[in-house]
Amino acid sequence: MIKTLKIFFTQKVFSLLIIIYIILLVIATFIEKKFSTETAQALIYYSKWFEFFMLILIINFIGNLIKYKFFNKKKLPIFIFHISFIFIFLGGVISRYFGYNGTLSLREGEKSNNLISNKKYFNINLSDNNNCLKSNIYYILSNFNKNSKKRFFLKNFFYKNNLIFQIENYIKNVKEIFLVDKFGRKYINIITSFKGKPNNNFLKDGTIKNIGGLYFSFNKHVKGIINFWEKGNKIYIQAPIEIFNNKKKETGVLNHNLISQIILTSFYRIRNLNFFIEKSPLFGNIYYIPINNYYNYSNYPSSLRAKIFKNKKIKKFNFLIKKNFNLIKTNLNLGGKILSLRYGQKILNFPFYVKLKKFILEKYPGSSQPSSFKSQLQIIDKDKIINYNIYMNNILDYKGFRFFQSGYNSDEKGTILYVSHDFIGYFISYMGYIFLIIGMIFTFFCKETRFYKLKSKLNRDILI
Repeated sequence: MIKTLKIFFTQKVFSLLIIIYIILLVIATFIEKKFSTETAQALIYYSKWFEFFMLILIINFIGNLIKYKFFNKKKLPIFIFHISFIFIFLGGVISRYFGYNGTLSLREGEKSNNLISNKKYFNINLSDNNNCLKSNIYYILSNFNKNSKKRFFLKNFFYKNNLIFQIENYIKNVKEIFLVDKFGRKYINIITSFKGKPNNNFLKDGTIKNIGGLYFSFNKHVKGIINFWEKGNKIYIQAPIEIFNNKKKETGVLNHNLISQIILTSFYRIRNLNFFIEKSPLFGNIYYIPINNYYNYSNYPSSLRAKIFKNKKIKKFNFLIKKNFNLIKTNLNLGGKILSLRYGQKILNFPFYVKLKKFILEKYPGSSQPSSFKSQLQIIDKDKIINYNIYMNNILDYKGFRFFQSGYNSDEKGTILYVSHDFIGYFISYMGYIFLIIGMIFTFFCKETRFYKLKSKLNRDILI
C-alpha cells in the first residue's frame, strides 16, 4: 500500500494526469461542436466520473506538495505558486455546486427581481383540491442519454405515496407527422400560415394545445380559451376575443358565449394568427420522426417519452420540448390527483429590483452594424436607489450578484443581461489568481528557486 502511494505521488503521474485532463477538454470541445453543448455536459463536464478524475488530480497535486516539502520557508515562492491552483480549483467547485446563473430580460421602464436559470430542470407538481407538492430535478437531456431509462425516486412525495419518474426515450429535433388510421384518435388539423408557408397543427379530441401563442381546445370546453367542437359533421368555434375571416367579421366576447360555425377552407384571423381548417375531423395517430440528430435544427422541437409510477399505477406519456427548451406542461390524472410535468429553465429570484431606464445602441457611421451598446439601470433595494451603466467590460456587482451586458432586443428597446450569483466562489478563485501572480514574481527573484539558479548560472557563463 505504501509503495503504491509512493508511485502515485510522483511528478510523472501528475504529468500524466495533466495530459489526460487536456485531452479530455479537447474531446469535450469536439463533442460540443459536433453534437451539442448538452451532449458535452452529459458525457464529460457534468459527469460523475469527470468529477472523480478531478478529485484524483487535486489529491495527487496536494500529495506532491507534501512529498517534496514545498511548504517550508526556502521553497515558499514555489509553494505559493502551486497552492494558487488549489484555490482556483476550490473556487470552481463552490461555483459549480453552490452558485447559480441565468438571464434577465428587461424592457425600457420595466423592473424585475427574477431571472431565468441557465440550467434546465424537470419540474413535477402533484396536487388535489387541498394540497400541492413540487419537486425540481436537475437533469441534462441529450442524444447521449436518450435511451438511459433514467429513474428518479421521489420518496414521500405525496402523503407517503412514493412516486417514480422514468425517462424512456429522448429524440432531439423531430418532425410531427399524422398517419390516418380508422382505429386511431379523432383530430382536427388547424393549418396556420407563417411567412407564406402552411403549418399543420393537429389537435386531438378532448385536449388543449398552444398554437402560435394562443390556446385551442377540441371537444373540451374551457373558459377563456378558443374552443372547437364537432356537432352533426360540422365544426363550431367559440372564442373570448375577436375573430375575423375573409368573408365577414365575427366577434366573440368572454361570457357572451357567441358560437359560430367554421367554414372549411375559409381563412380566419385571431390577433396575429391566420389559420383555416381544410377538412372535417380525421381519425389517426401522431408520430414523431427525427430530422437529424447530428445538427442543431433549432426551429424543430424535441420529443420525450416517459413513465410515472405511483404505487401500482403506471402512466405513460409523450410530450414535446420546443426550441430553447421552453417550459412545456402536461397534465395527467393519477388516481384523482393531477400531475403536471415541465422541462426547462426555472425562475430564480434576487432580493432587490433592477429597472432599465434606457437602452442605448450606437452604430458605425453609415452602417447598421452596432459599435457599442449599454444599459442605463437602477438598483431599487427597499428605500435605496442606485444608478449604474452596464456595457462591455463594465459589469455591475451588487450583493454577490454580477450583471453582464449580454445582448439586446431587435427593436433596440430592451436589454438582455447575464446574471451570476457566486460571491464565495469568485472570491476564492480571485485569491487563487492573486497567489499565482505573487508566486510567479517571487519565483523570479527568490534565490532558492531553480529559475534564479539557472539565471545566475547563465550570467556566470556569459562573463566567462
